[in-house]
Amino acid sequence: MDESGPPSGQERDESSADEDQTLDTATMPTSAENEAEDTKNYVSSLFSGNPEIPYIPSATVTRISEKVFSEDSFGSLNIAPQIVSNVVKLGFTSMTQVQAKSIPTILAGRDTLVKSQTGSGKTLTYAIPIIHNLMVRKERVHRSEGVLALVVVPTRELALQSYQWFDKLCKSCVWVVPGYLIGGEKKKAEKARLRKGINILVGTPGRLIDHLHRTKSLSLANVKYLVIDEADRLLEMGYERSLTSIIETLKEHQPDLGTCRQTIMLSATLSAGVEKLAGMSLLSPEVIDISHGENKSSQLTTEALATPENLTHHYILVPAKLRLVTLIAFILSKCKFGDERKMIIFLATQDMVDYHTALFTEILSNYGKKTEKKSSLLRRAEKVLAGEEDEGEGSEDEEDIEEEEEKDQGQGGSGRENKDGILFQKLHGSMTQKDRSTVFKSFRDASAGVLMCTDVASRGLDMPKVRWIVQFSPACTVADYVHRVGRTARVNAPGSAIIFIAPAEAPYIQMLHKHKITLQEIMMQNVLRSLMIPVDPSEKHTGGSVEAAATRFQVKVEKLLISDQALYNLAKKAYVSFVRSYASYPREVRDMFNFKALHLGHYAKSMGLRDTPSALGAGAAFRAKREMKEMRERKEKKKKIQVMNQKLGALPKTAFMSEFDSGFDSMPKNTKKKGKMKR
Repeated sequence: MDESGPPSGQERDESSADEDQTLDTATMPTSAENEAEDTKNYVSSLFSGNPEIPYIPSATVTRISEKVFSEDSFGSLNIAPQIVSNVVKLGFTSMTQVQAKSIPTILAGRDTLVKSQTGSGKTLTYAIPIIHNLMVRKERVHRSEGVLALVVVPTRELALQSYQWFDKLCKSCVWVVPGYLIGGEKKKAEKARLRKGINILVGTPGRLIDHLHRTKSLSLANVKYLVIDEADRLLEMGYERSLTSIIETLKEHQPDLGTCRQTIMLSATLSAGVEKLAGMSLLSPEVIDISHGENKSSQLTTEALATPENLTHHYILVPAKLRLVTLIAFILSKCKFGDERKMIIFLATQDMVDYHTALFTEILSNYGKKTEKKSSLLRRAEKVLAGEEDEGEGSEDEEDIEEEEEKDQGQGGSGRENKDGILFQKLHGSMTQKDRSTVFKSFRDASAGVLMCTDVASRGLDMPKVRWIVQFSPACTVADYVHRVGRTARVNAPGSAIIFIAPAEAPYIQMLHKHKITLQEIMMQNVLRSLMIPVDPSEKHTGGSVEAAATRFQVKVEKLLISDQALYNLAKKAYVSFVRSYASYPREVRDMFNFKALHLGHYAKSMGLRDTPSALGAGAAFRAKREMKEMRERKEKKKKIQVMNQKLGALPKTAFMSEFDSGFDSMPKNTKKKGKMKR
């Protein structure tokens, strides 16, 4: 970073995004012929006033990885031949390491805690033993028995994916009925399915608890198998109380069968929280940790995190003002000029997802395609010249043509694969369940495209053929980083990941090195060269510099925001939400993501905005976030002081007496300590 550093306070707020506004926006040319000349007359500061790119020494790290496949086949397991045949038809011939080590233990009926990298086949690890045990029961399973296996997962998409695997595996025993409960679905329809009977129930915690409290037909009295999948993510999302409630409800519904119930917990990371949850729900569990091989340890938590062997990690150091054009160049280099045309881009907030999806759909989805929209009058004239009857303005044929042209623009989330262009889709938690399910299925089945998403897509989801994971907003923790990149290189497929880092955030890379994750640097200048590649191979190279090409794209975005009020509003919301999210990074990484040193104007430019941060409301958003944080810290400090005073006898016991206290215990008096507190 430069020695002067970014401006601070009000100076930083006012000096920022408008520092290069030398072009009169009211008289901005719109024709394609004037665009190049307009860019020449525009004095951009994209490449000036940026902090110095730091040098990050390469680290010699012994990478922690797991061998994905084993030499054992499913036929070597002691399971029903119908299941083996069905699994082979689904395309699985040999087991993964986690399946080979875990399935025999689960088949033996022991409580099991499984730690393995993402994309290693953990769903089949518990699904196959459960279906086998239900299939070989002496008495044939009937749907009227209700729930026999309960699977708890953190997100709706993962619930749907897990249900679909159960549905495929249950073709070996069609009398076992799987089902799911997720938010966003109609409760009436879910209650109807529950009344008919579901033997294997997959659900998210919130929806499960809602039905447990409100739906009489949902009983857990016969549950023999409890599965807690993605346990670390469940805890991170704040579901600890919900999981405790589900476990307590199980104990209430089956007071005599608690010891007969088998519990299986799976996680890609084993944190202290997961260890605590395991102690509460598992009984003398068998711990299976693939990354440690045969060296078992009673210590579950570890700093080293395993990632697939065939996954390559990269980082790119980008000053704030150049973030947008660099991301555009990277997308074009892979999806337009390369053959790795399917990627997932993670952003910090839902508003950022909405804005970038709309923006890229507008400027990149049909990049290089010559699309001339014919006027209604011209189409009618062509029909008359061709000898056809003119049906007049506003006919049904005219409306159909206009609708078809709108569909061909490649709108994000439409689900249509654009073979000549780039299809952008989005996925976040505020979308309706119907839209989320449609996008999830569309992107999973597509051979190319870009999915813009929040962390709702970071856990457990199986997205075939994804070649690149782009973290435009860095993950808050190393565990989140590992889960995000786990959406590629699944089940031995090749994959790559890249993270965008600002110069001041360079220590983040060194933190990843400490966790045995090796990253290779990709130079920003090399990525930006993609903006100079001719779209048509027959065209000659236009020449010019990388700086001019990047500025041309930046000006295009800024002009688009001026002319499109709806897109401008999305950009403004995305910017404010980014400022708020940056202020919410956890304390452990706040020295790397220091929001006090954030150059608000440069990041406004990275959204294509020419307004000052104060005009965009960034200052107010920043102050509101900071005030909330300070108020929360004051409350925590006050609570600690009260607890300390209570222990020292400075406050009466009644101030902290619980309704469950007997009232007979008295606080020991300590006059010396009281005197010290007064002084």
